Amino acid sequence: WARSPHETLKIFKKLKRNHQEVDVDKAVEIGTNETLDGLLLGENGYNNEDEDNDGANDAAKNMLLRLPGVNAHNARKIMNECDSIASLSIKSREELRRIAGPVAGQKLFTFFRKSDF
Repeated sequence: WARSPHETLKIFKKLKRNHQEVDVDKAVEIGTNETLDGLLLGENGYNNEDEDNDGANDAAKNMLLRLPGVNAHNARKIMNECDSIASLSIKSREELRRIAGPVAGQKLFTFFRKSDF
């Protein structure tokens, strides 16, 4: 950027002069929401479900994303294969491994079969 850290600081101050400070929490929230929306919506940018059920569906989607082994890559496939968290929870080890992948499927199977709740 510049010859010295002092000069770099001057450049940054000039660049930021007419801009507000970034709200880090808001930026993280927006980034997270956009990522999840892209993941959870259909390929055409919207989902085909009724708007009346949106709150319940959002809660289920958030719960799904917090299950062990579930990530942005396999969550959509799981949602296409299972109607609910309950239906996911009764799948066999082989079905979970097929749907979510070998490692994630095993993590889900172990999680749902734990008896120390």
